[in-house]
Amino acid sequence: MIRKGNHFDCLSFFMIMYFMYRIVINSFLSIFILFICFVSSAQPVRYVSLQQQTEILEGKRKNTNNIEIYFDNQRHIITRCYHSPKDMITVANSLGEIKTYNPKTREVSYQRVEGLSSKNNVVFFFVNNLTDHLGLADQGFTLVSNQYEGQYYVSVWEAPVSIKNIAKVKMAHQNGVPVYSEYLDNKGKALKKTYYTGYYNLPWFRFPQKVIDIAYQPGGDSTITRTMYKNIEVSDVPDSEYFNFEIPEDAKSVEIN
Repeated sequence: MIRKGNHFDCLSFFMIMYFMYRIVINSFLSIFILFICFVSSAQPVRYVSLQQQTEILEGKRKNTNNIEIYFDNQRHIITRCYHSPKDMITVANSLGEIKTYNPKTREVSYQRVEGLSSKNNVVFFFVNNLTDHLGLADQGFTLVSNQYEGQYYVSVWEAPVSIKNIAKVKMAHQNGVPVYSEYLDNKGKALKKTYYTGYYNLPWFRFPQKVIDIAYQPGGDSTITRTMYKNIEVSDVPDSEYFNFEIPEDAKSVEIN
């Protein structure tokens, strides 16, 4: 015969085991959900599209460009559709090979400029989270110092000997993203300053919606370029024809002026 005390002991044991089972199951589900979210966010972004407006101020002149950008991050192909001051489409790859197509005249030109590679621009750097050096390390720059100055993490990069006009680049980060960079010559004089603001947060990366460049000329003048980004979208599939844009076969090849 089971005594009453043993009956309650067994009941308590099974209740404890049941609650432990529920805790284990709930914990497992929570960990599984976090794992799925982590894997999803860790996957490299495939397709990115965004709109860009660039204003260039030089003296009393102001030029404005409105551009749609389509970036294939797997093939490293960036396509830009210009709507002002005139319609044209450029397609650049990682080698700096650029095709420029005029849809009105159906003319196409070809050139190769390594500095205009699809892997050497704001879109590539931020989409791939290269925010610690913004491509400087890939260009041969060497980190020579890094320290905190107030709320900013400041790093200094020394240029390789192959780059003659730039001696160092100084960068400032705040909350893990760059907010300022400065290119210096051998005398410590600023050649260019860049400000990054208005960060837009996505699960995969953070992107500055406003970038201001100030380029200083030898004569003391400067050129200010203000670039605004909006409608930043990420997709697993090429949801626009411009991700796979091909120059028409009957386009007429012309020389670049």
